[in-house]
Amino acid sequence: MTADALNGFLAGGPVRPVPQLPAVEPLAARIGGVGRDALQADATVWGNCLVKAGRLLGLSGLVMGFDSSIAVAAAAGGDPLRHPEFALTVEACERLVQTQRDNTGCVAAMSGPLTLARSIYGQDGEARVGDVKPLVVAMAEALCKARPHLLLLREGAALGQSTSAAAQRKVYNTLKNMAAYFSVPLAIFLEDYDPALLPEFGKLRVPFVLLGADRDGQPPALDGIQALATQVEGLGLPLPFGDPEQARDCAAAYRDALGDGNYLYTAMQELSPDMDLEAVLALVDDLGHQ
Repeated sequence: MTADALNGFLAGGPVRPVPQLPAVEPLAARIGGVGRDALQADATVWGNCLVKAGRLLGLSGLVMGFDSSIAVAAAAGGDPLRHPEFALTVEACERLVQTQRDNTGCVAAMSGPLTLARSIYGQDGEARVGDVKPLVVAMAEALCKARPHLLLLREGAALGQSTSAAAQRKVYNTLKNMAAYFSVPLAIFLEDYDPALLPEFGKLRVPFVLLGADRDGQPPALDGIQALATQVEGLGLPLPFGDPEQARDCAAAYRDALGDGNYLYTAMQELSPDMDLEAVLALVDDLGHQ
């Protein structure tokens, strides 16, 4: 593994073969011979399992902290930096970057501001996103100090099924500027979204938007990603790693739709521990030769 593919994507690409950046922590726990709770309870185990999975699968980078429950629990406690699970996430990220930055892409992930606002304030969350801004900025800053290649904010329906509002843009602009101070690019991982709204997400002016499955559990509409691609520096396009044949068809459709555009592959959902590992290995090998 090297960090060249992810660095090339972040520099504007295009990179071929297309970089592969699925979230794999559940599968990494299986590969490492531990449960996910045990993986996330020890910074060294966490990093070692991710590295082992990344090497086995030949991934372009490792996503750490994709579990939304960590940031949600930390933010709800009022002082997220003192929350033990988030503090351990920061420690694990620091160790991963210190030991692997030259070997592979290192991505620090946490819940995005809209998701955190909805988790705290319920359906009023979108209107109160400004209230969680100090918490989110503090948590994101702690991760950026580890100097990952990319900071990834995971968002779901709270962002993905509403049109971009001024308050949302202000929060994301603050996060983008803060991350830039540490020379860390910012990305949104968006899932459970309304496919008709894909072009709207370019208005957030976040340079990289990585997509999961839409609100119906489907890949994004091709006309939507074509429109969004004109507004961002790079896209993440999801593949159903649990269905390799459909994944190959999706990859071909993305290739036809975006040509030499700058994109990488994400996963429709996190790679689960019960996946057919041999089928996944065959798929990533095929994708690595296209």
